[in-house]
Amino acid sequence: MPNAEKKLEASSTGPPPPSPPWVELPAEITMDILQRLGTIEILESAQRVCSTWRKVCHDPAMWRVIDLKRFVFRSKVAKVLEKICRLAVRRSQGQLFKISIENFGNERLLSYIASRSCQLRHLRLVKCYNRLSGGLASAAKNFPFLEELHIYFTSITKDDIEIVGRSCRLLKSFVLHAGPFDKVRTPPSQDNDKAVAIARCMPGLRHLALIENNLTNEGLQAILDGCPHLESLDLRCCCFIDLEGDLGRRCSQQIVDLKQPRDSTCDYEFDCKIRHYWSFEDYCRSRFSNYNPFIVGDIHEYDYYF
Repeated sequence: MPNAEKKLEASSTGPPPPSPPWVELPAEITMDILQRLGTIEILESAQRVCSTWRKVCHDPAMWRVIDLKRFVFRSKVAKVLEKICRLAVRRSQGQLFKISIENFGNERLLSYIASRSCQLRHLRLVKCYNRLSGGLASAAKNFPFLEELHIYFTSITKDDIEIVGRSCRLLKSFVLHAGPFDKVRTPPSQDNDKAVAIARCMPGLRHLALIENNLTNEGLQAILDGCPHLESLDLRCCCFIDLEGDLGRRCSQQIVDLKQPRDSTCDYEFDCKIRHYWSFEDYCRSRFSNYNPFIVGDIHEYDYYF
């Protein structure tokens, strides 16, 4: 019995098991590996593996890029994602360089990011629809180093564009994909006003995409005049643009990479095609099976075919 107790004591006081091999990696290599995961995976899984990884996951350098995209919108999920986004922004401690938000962005969140991310260079907003409520213009004042602003399926105004252009003097790339809902709701005159705002306030642009917008040749002419450094211009699904004649020749001469209204969208990340709706109501009927007609005010400007 004493011998058995001695053996048990010896086994219990033996050397501890070796640490997992990844614990011995330099912090920079561990960080490089973990950054290949998404923001959700880091916060929900990676930081819980061991104390070494947890320490790395609290390093502000881990959060220079925040990628929160490809999420389906549900109100409860959106609230959780907003909390996760705020946590990631806090951990960046002002070092945030690039952020992508899809399906849950709103004015409050954008304001939170702006107040803590003055070094931001790249901002991507997808499917925020009408939830920004002027928040983009307010946030832009805190993004003096912004170089890329890519906006998809999110409503912004001419005033937003003007303030962004005046506040973000280093802006080189601007994408505005309004989406089919805004396409049938917005008359060409309003999108021409946005085009003029781009021309007047974003003269340093190198890359511009105005996909599924309703601007006409008038708006395009303003952009060519006001943005002399443009290298690429994407006009796919802009059905009111006519590039026959002098304007088309000027585009070909001035723009190195030109995508015309009816060019293929097979390589584009979102559904985008030439759509044929007679009016706003026609669009709603095609999208919503239980749609009932309602009064939308003076709709004569919306009754155009494209």
